[in-house]
Amino acid sequence: MSDTPAPQHLLIVSGGRDLPDRARDAWPGLRTTVICRPEVVPRLRSREKIQRLIVLREDAPVEEWVAAARFVHAIDPVDRLTNFTEKDTEKTAAIGRDLGLAWHSAHTVRAVADKHEMRRVLAEAGIGGVVAETVHDVEGVLKVVERTGYPLICKPVRGVASKGVTRIDGPTDIERALEWGAEGAGDLDAPDLLVEQFLSGDEYSVECVSEDGEHLAVGITRKISEHDHFVEVGHVVPAPLADPDERRIRDAVTDMLTALGVRQGVTHTEVIVAADAVHIVETHLRPAGDEIPELWARVSGVDLIDVVARQAVGIKVLDDVRAALAAPHDGPSAAAIWYACPDAVGEIVEITGEDEARALEGVVDVEVLREPGKRLKGVTGSFARGAHVCAVGTSQDEALRRAQEGVRKLSFTVRSDGMAARHEALASTG
Repeated sequence: MSDTPAPQHLLIVSGGRDLPDRARDAWPGLRTTVICRPEVVPRLRSREKIQRLIVLREDAPVEEWVAAARFVHAIDPVDRLTNFTEKDTEKTAAIGRDLGLAWHSAHTVRAVADKHEMRRVLAEAGIGGVVAETVHDVEGVLKVVERTGYPLICKPVRGVASKGVTRIDGPTDIERALEWGAEGAGDLDAPDLLVEQFLSGDEYSVECVSEDGEHLAVGITRKISEHDHFVEVGHVVPAPLADPDERRIRDAVTDMLTALGVRQGVTHTEVIVAADAVHIVETHLRPAGDEIPELWARVSGVDLIDVVARQAVGIKVLDDVRAALAAPHDGPSAAAIWYACPDAVGEIVEITGEDEARALEGVVDVEVLREPGKRLKGVTGSFARGAHVCAVGTSQDEALRRAQEGVRKLSFTVRSDGMAARHEALASTG
């Protein structure tokens, strides 16, 4: 009997960095078709390995995406469906329902993408009691204030990467928060803003693998954010937690995944932990960003990106992940990432110190995220960060200290023309 798996055809909605390649590696002979927006095409890797590529305009309705999938299915029957990103998840769910292919349900996709809907679903399941309302103006925010008082958090309903997030401490902050939120929601699928209670506590994320409705928390990550717009500036794995705290965080997240109807896949959930409660902030039907999967691979031996690729082609993974977590691990005990977040505004002229950072003990990765010629706009969101350094150590403190030392070696030279331009404007009007 041959060990070669039967050929199958995977329909991928949107891109997914190197995940299509990983899926092909996991299932030799895999045929792939990609349906995506024009903006995704330049980022597609190994295009020569894609059987067919269908590009739909930005505003193509769901029906057009489904029709494209039907066309593909008619000429080359599709065995599996996936979407490795956060874009066009509702369209993926509609395709799955139409073609009878397994993927997340429309109910789950909507509850995850829409933070207000998530609060409603969780409240119905008796999970959390965070007051949250969709708002469009100052009056809407003041109605929330009447119920909860200050402070509040204002953010896009479908926000990602901390864009448009800000805190409201009083009436004078409201208009600025609405403007900041609207700017952050500018390139999202919906412009709506959410205002909810400000939650106090320590921030963590939980990386889970789900299979047939069973959830396994691979690990808990400590998150470190700046306090103006809550942009994440560092992560540490594993989070230093007492066993009882770790158990209640894992339980809260797995209960949440069940309530949202998640049955399959790798998820990334952010929580705020207080003495008396674990508050769900948001969850995502994808692995974490910010190199967190790579940090976990170093300390646990579980490669979450590889898990996603294997699940996409129908391979069962949960037993293997459990075995990897239980096995002795000869790698580092802890890993951390720290971000360089220059607060200067202007054009980057030069970045130095990369080699010095790489030479430091324990540093395993240095990556410049904003090259010379790009503009810095301050710490406005995750995509505005300048560089990162990853490091490992025998303890969380050691790994974090090494990553921070690496970032201190980096230097950004920025050409700022802000004052000159303003002075010239004054001269022309005066």
